[in-house]
Amino acid sequence: MTERVKIAKIQRRGGRVLLKLDTVEEPLSLSEELVHQLRLVEGVVLTESQVRQLRSESELYLCDRQAARMLAMRGYSIGEFKRKLSMKGFGETVISEVMKVYRRRGVLDDALYAHTLARQVAERKPCGKPYLVAHLRRKLIDRTTAEQAAEMVLAQTDETDRARAALEKRWFRLGQFELETARRKSYNYLVRRGFGYGAAKKAFEAIINQKKEVT
Repeated sequence: MTERVKIAKIQRRGGRVLLKLDTVEEPLSLSEELVHQLRLVEGVVLTESQVRQLRSESELYLCDRQAARMLAMRGYSIGEFKRKLSMKGFGETVISEVMKVYRRRGVLDDALYAHTLARQVAERKPCGKPYLVAHLRRKLIDRTTAEQAAEMVLAQTDETDRARAALEKRWFRLGQFELETARRKSYNYLVRRGFGYGAAKKAFEAIINQKKEVT
């Protein structure tokens, strides 16, 4: 015999509708629009297929609300977005459906996100291409997109100028060492920041010459 499932209670809270079924402990969260569309009211008896549909709709609704909150706070790469929602306990099918919506809206766009992030990082931390690409890759952006974004952003500046800017920010520590020690530490630091040897050498010499002129 098929179990009868009845809508025991309907509550409205924080812009959503909570549907309490008499056989389910946790209420289902649904949109006001869907509740009106399906004409759901207290006391209505549901079939098993209707209950399954409502559970799916509830997960989709909650996933979309979570996604909207996340994207209102900051941008995400597609990979980050998917991983974050998965960690919240949403299933792959539901996540895919929600992602389709935000990709169509242009809110989830790895090329745009990578370029924006690359520009922010480059402005805050002068660096070379390998460093910038690695940073973007940690945000789960694919290598091709990361490299294209890094190239576009860094093409606007000279590598030696960027290396010098990075070194100047660090000079309060490095400048206290003897010349050769400062040179070695400076080169190592700039290499870690993704600069080539040539740019690191020119940047170091430029700062040393500047300090000599001042003294």
